[in-house]
Amino acid sequence: MSIVYNGFRKKKMHGVNNLEIVESEGYGMRKRLIGIFTFIVILTGIVILLPKGTRAEAAVKISAKVLHMAKGQTYKLKLTNAKSTKKVTWSSSDSSVASVKKGRVTANKEGMAVITAKYGKKVYECSVSVSGGTEDSLIIYFSATGTTGDAAAKIQEAVGADIVRLVPKTDYSSADLKYTDNSCRANKEQAENTMPAISTVIRNLDQYSTIYIGYPIWHGKEPGVIRTFLSKYSMEGKTVLPFCTSGSSGISGSMQHIRDMAEGADVKNGKDLTHSSVKDIEEWIKKGNEISVKSDDGGYMAENMKMKIGNKEVDVIWEDNESVKALRELVGSGTVSINMSMYGGFEQVGEIGTSLPRNDTQTTTLCGDIVLYSGDKLVVFYGSNSWSYTRLGKITGLDRAQLTELLSEGNVTITIW
Repeated sequence: MSIVYNGFRKKKMHGVNNLEIVESEGYGMRKRLIGIFTFIVILTGIVILLPKGTRAEAAVKISAKVLHMAKGQTYKLKLTNAKSTKKVTWSSSDSSVASVKKGRVTANKEGMAVITAKYGKKVYECSVSVSGGTEDSLIIYFSATGTTGDAAAKIQEAVGADIVRLVPKTDYSSADLKYTDNSCRANKEQAENTMPAISTVIRNLDQYSTIYIGYPIWHGKEPGVIRTFLSKYSMEGKTVLPFCTSGSSGISGSMQHIRDMAEGADVKNGKDLTHSSVKDIEEWIKKGNEISVKSDDGGYMAENMKMKIGNKEVDVIWEDNESVKALRELVGSGTVSINMSMYGGFEQVGEIGTSLPRNDTQTTTLCGDIVLYSGDKLVVFYGSNSWSYTRLGKITGLDRAQLTELLSEGNVTITIW
């Protein structure tokens, strides 16, 4: 027989009374609370004794990595999460271009300079470009791997415009750009149409009447960095010329977003400059980039070339290439009708009746894409396929379900006029 006395059990064994330590419910709870309290005290003491550099602290960042200004303008740079601004040492690589005092940057003359903030053992930099104020064109671009940056440099060589790079607050790593991984950062941003924070500040956008805006094509459209920029800066009253670089998709899939977000701007037809030379770019700019015309239901088309699927008129953003030029000449002032046939459960394909110039590249198509196959066949997609095509355009204003309904329920006739 056992009897519990506040944590002790009295046992009678062979006529001898023995005490056995046990935990009653209240006693055990008190022990656990004392143990937890002791652990917290010890842990707190360890943290206090750790050197400052080994404690978990919020990352220190400079408020802008890229700063574009006009002569005479100023901008206040900060180190976010720095414990004391008095411990930050500011300096400029060329004070004659841009000087700095306690983080306040002053643009002195045209040129480039790097502003440095030293905090502890770490150095944080901001690249500053100062405009002379004479240019009325600005090239703004985002380039994760350098390809779009090369295209932007060619535009600058062709037109002599000012140039500025859009930089995200958090850079993209190679893992972030691994497109075969659906969970990578870039793929998630595209799927969710997110707007990642940018670390580029443009102080003198009002100076420019013409904006060239460039980007790589990610999954058929512009990256989130571009969406962020257009949400922060007004393009009203400006002429906007989009350009892109791409491994497969053309620029047409991004044009509707650019037009929607650049509200109040005259957005010209975009250009894929992946394989363009400086001379090609000069010709593109010289011809004035065909003005886009708004249709009655809010869509956009190039030079009024229209298209019907059956009896349904659809809005198309046409590519700017030799194939589309030849198709436009073929249409002339009349109409071209193409009898299409369903194929593969993802496309409609039909004979044009003649061969058009072609510049085939390996392409992964998306819903709404219009391409040229083998030089003489028009293909319209309501699904996706990877093959060697020449891009012609992109249907806009209809979602996947609407296009699938139009194109997947039997053969159709496409009319272009």
